[in-house]
Amino acid sequence: MRLTSLAIVFIMIIGPYLTISGIQSRMLHKDRELRAYYDQLVDNAVQDAVTVLAQQRRRMSDESGLTLQNTREIAVTHLFDALYYAFGVYGNGAGMMRVKGCMPVIVFLERDGFVVYALNEYEGPDGYTIMDYCWYPKKPYSGVSADGRYYVRYTLEDAVIVCDASSGEEMEGLFTDFTAMFPQFQTREGFEAVRLAAVSQAIEKDLASHIARFNGFSARMGVTYKFRFPRIEDADWIRALTDEGMLVFAQGFPVITGVPYENNAFGGARILRRPELVGYEHDGKPVYCRDSCRQYIELSSRPDFNQESLIRFTDARDAASQGYYPCPICRP
Repeated sequence: MRLTSLAIVFIMIIGPYLTISGIQSRMLHKDRELRAYYDQLVDNAVQDAVTVLAQQRRRMSDESGLTLQNTREIAVTHLFDALYYAFGVYGNGAGMMRVKGCMPVIVFLERDGFVVYALNEYEGPDGYTIMDYCWYPKKPYSGVSADGRYYVRYTLEDAVIVCDASSGEEMEGLFTDFTAMFPQFQTREGFEAVRLAAVSQAIEKDLASHIARFNGFSARMGVTYKFRFPRIEDADWIRALTDEGMLVFAQGFPVITGVPYENNAFGGARILRRPELVGYEHDGKPVYCRDSCRQYIELSSRPDFNQESLIRFTDARDAASQGYYPCPICRP
């Protein structure tokens, strides 16, 4: 067979596969672009909502009459409005419910516990059953000691509340006050590890029940997607528990091909920043303090203080990883 004939046969056989392959490649590319677009929409909406939340929280101290619940409601309204406008469905009842139906759970991580905004079914004043999103009571970040004797309520700071299960006595203080009861509390690293496990498990247990309930309701909302429990890595929990913030899940937005869309990452900036940590040299030793620490304020005001030695840290882990030791005064 002549070479040109072989080339024609090859093109006739391979051509359709190349065409299909090219179409699939373009579809995959468009699918990746669509997922990235969804990620950006969700991230931007959460960032805007958290900014509004922080502004409203600051207003609470100005005798504005706002409560914590008011600020949560404003933030959620802002979050969904931003998504409705982004998807072009604002004012369209069915479209807004479809978008809202892709956000099964919203969690507010606050200093002493977490609050969930999720779907629920309840009886209205006229006796009819109402299915809508609602607020659930705040739950503590709780854990139990290895021997089961003590219950611990953690915070996003160093304070803890310890309850003796046998006597019912409650004790409140810094984690360093309870090192005799909890050997893990003898080091910050040990405390952080136990706190991380307790907080993440408390929230994950609650999330599992809300997602299961959501899947029971979703079919009646016109949502055919079955929500799955999100996989959350420890690194994400560590970032989320640095300060107060919002945790938003998004699943089920329509995609072109491949696995269903999921965005289970922690979204949003922090609401209330902790006092900034500063590092400096003191008696030839690298130390880090809160910027409000009396030792730091006193030392930094001295004429002989080395201003060039100052360094800023985002958190205690960051400072410790660079060889700095915690201040014994403010115990950051």
